[in-house]
Amino acid sequence: MATFNKAVEGTTLMFAPVGIIDAGNASEFQDEVSESLEGVSAVVFDFAELEFISSAGLRVLLATQKALGKPGAVHVRNASADVLEVLTVTKLAQFMTIE
Repeated sequence: MATFNKAVEGTTLMFAPVGIIDAGNASEFQDEVSESLEGVSAVVFDFAELEFISSAGLRVLLATQKALGKPGAVHVRNASADVLEVLTVTKLAQFMTIE
């Protein structure tokens, strides 16, 4: 189960999920992100409190990058070593800015 904290700062959506993102809540995660994209040119996912992300959650990151339509529009901050490894192994890290 995850909580999805979000805020818009100018044209940047700040999104900070807490807990885990898996098949059970990935569609809710997708809905939360998608409904907030209007007028947004970048999304920052702060993963400081994210414990785990499944392939279903990774699809949301990729869909967000695709929706924004420009390379580097998705930023990932504060990812744990495990989450960063998943992003690297799946090669998703090359499509987003890792901070």
